[in-house]
Amino acid sequence: MSQILATALGPFIGIVLSRYVDFNIIFIFISIVATISFIISFVISEPTRKATMQSQVKAQKSFQISNFLEFKAIPISIIVLILGFGYSVVLTFISLYSKELHLEEAASFFFLVYAITVIISRPFSGRLLDKRGVDFVVYPCLVIFAIGMLLLSQTNYGITLLLAGAIIGLGYGNFLSCGQAISIKGAQPHRLGLATATYYIFLDVGFGVGPYLFGSLVPFTGYRGLYFVMAMMILATIILFYFLYRRKEASE
Repeated sequence: MSQILATALGPFIGIVLSRYVDFNIIFIFISIVATISFIISFVISEPTRKATMQSQVKAQKSFQISNFLEFKAIPISIIVLILGFGYSVVLTFISLYSKELHLEEAASFFFLVYAITVIISRPFSGRLLDKRGVDFVVYPCLVIFAIGMLLLSQTNYGITLLLAGAIIGLGYGNFLSCGQAISIKGAQPHRLGLATATYYIFLDVGFGVGPYLFGSLVPFTGYRGLYFVMAMMILATIILFYFLYRRKEASE
C-alpha cells in the first residue's frame, strides 16, 4: 500500500509545487526527501537467515538468469508491465491534458483522490483475494481500470476528471498490490525476494518506456485518443491474464 501511495502522493505534491515554485525548488525538495530516505535506510535490519542448501549456493556461483529473475513470476509481471504503460501515461501527461481542457485546478487533486480511494479500498481487496481467490479480484480490477481510462479520455469537467482518478485508483491501485501477492505465490521461500524483484522490474520498465513509447502517439491521437487506446489495451489484458496465468494454473 505504501508503494502505491507513493506513486499517488508524489505526483500530487509535484503538481501542487509546480503551480507555486520553479523546477529548481522541486528538485531540491526531491533531493531532501531522497536524503532522508537514505538516512532511514541505516536503521533497517533484515533478520538473519540460515544458509541455503548446497545446490542452491553452487548455482548462485555461476551466471544464470534464474539467479536474477523468478520465472514463475513472469506471467503476472507481463500483465503489470502493460498496466504500467497505462498508468505511466497518466502520470506523465495528466498535467498537459488538464491544461488543454482548462482543468488544472481539478487535476491538482487527481492523485489525492486516487490515493484516498486506494487507502479505503486496499484492505478490502486484500482480504477478498485471500478469501475468494484471484479471479474474484483481478478481473474486476482490470475492467474498472479500463473504465477509468475510458472516462478520462472523454472528460470535460473537473468532477469527471476526479471520478476517473477514483476509478483508476480502485482498479489499478488494487491490482498492483494483488499482482505482487500473485507474483510470490508459486515461488519457493528462498526465492520470494527474486519474485518480488521480477515483478517490480517489469513494472519499472512499464513506467520508464510507456511515456516514450505511447507519447509518440499524441501528435496523431491527441491526449483523448491516447487514453482511449490505453483503455482498449487494458481490456485486452483480461484475455492475456487468462492465457498467461489462469489457464496455466488450472492445468497444474
